[in-house]
Amino acid sequence: MGVSIWQGLLSRDALAAHLIVGLAVLSAFAAAIIGGHRRQQQSTRAWRSTWSSWRTRSAPIKASILAWAVLLGGTVAWDLVSFVKQSHTFPTLSYFIGHITKHEAGRGALFALWLALGAYFALGTRTKTEHGPR
Repeated sequence: MGVSIWQGLLSRDALAAHLIVGLAVLSAFAAAIIGGHRRQQQSTRAWRSTWSSWRTRSAPIKASILAWAVLLGGTVAWDLVSFVKQSHTFPTLSYFIGHITKHEAGRGALFALWLALGAYFALGTRTKTEHGPR
């Protein structure tokens, strides 16, 4: 929480702001490598082959994959169209994020959200599998 407040108090162009984000990314990679060592229960080939069996997936898993695909595809499509059109009537997503990050509280809140989402995705699903808790 303190890092998010500190990040919010820095200007967008401050070297320390960029270093904090870089350190967070490097820390996430290090934690994934160290924490994930020898935790994979299947070989990569066996895991990859499970994705080809779409019909055997449960309905919530299918809905989740579809929702993420639509969200990511929509984001890419929005930015692609806005870059091609180059009009203020159809702004890019970075335009909206810029309005949030120009304020100290917005930068801090967005950084905290980024850290929380990263922690959720990295740790939130580690104790669950498709077949229930380990």
